[in-house]
Amino acid sequence: MENAERVRDFLIEEAHWQGSRAELTDDLPLIENRVIDSMALLRLVAWLEAEFVIEIGDADVVPGNFGTIERITGLIQTKLAGNAGA
Repeated sequence: MENAERVRDFLIEEAHWQGSRAELTDDLPLIENRVIDSMALLRLVAWLEAEFVIEIGDADVVPGNFGTIERITGLIQTKLAGNAGA
């Protein structure tokens, strides 16, 4: 399963997305559309770290990285690429 689908599944199951799966597109603004709030963001960060075995620092937890599923998957790829070089 691709990373975007894994994140989408998390948002549906754990953040209790009320809309349809089709509405939860890769470019839907998550914060503005209240898909995630501050508590859901904390759960998402913890899940991402465990699921992808990456470390997300405080400086990474900004709207620019968590504004859309596309941005979240970009962050995942950046962190995984950084781990590959370690």
